[in-house]
Amino acid sequence: MKLKIIFALLPLFILVGTNCFAQNSFLKIKAGAPNKLKLGQSFILKASVAHNFKVEKTGGLTCTLLNAKTHVPVDGWFINIFPFQYFTTILNTPFETEFSFTVPNDYKGNFEINLVATVDQIKDSIHFLVPTYK
Repeated sequence: MKLKIIFALLPLFILVGTNCFAQNSFLKIKAGAPNKLKLGQSFILKASVAHNFKVEKTGGLTCTLLNAKTHVPVDGWFINIFPFQYFTTILNTPFETEFSFTVPNDYKGNFEINLVATVDQIKDSIHFLVPTYK
């Protein structure tokens, strides 16, 4: 009897889960990451966040730089001074911002750029892998 109830409710659980993931279409990050960067090179990452909510919303955008091999943050080493920015946008009007950083001269390997936008309980994220060279 209990199994029949669980199987009867299964489509409801799937539907509820689908609705939670569908909310991510309300929030969108766009950014233009570099294909590769030279050691010692500075870069300005331009990013924009837009949403499709009916009312004005305030949220936060975080830029995290990680070592691609160890997944340890390298923000301080890359001089990522402003890794978090608040934003307030209205319907279909993107918030545009920049994150500047410099690849250290003695850095070895690739690094990752993670951008995460959060409004209330809704998130969107974007991830880039950037190789470095001498």
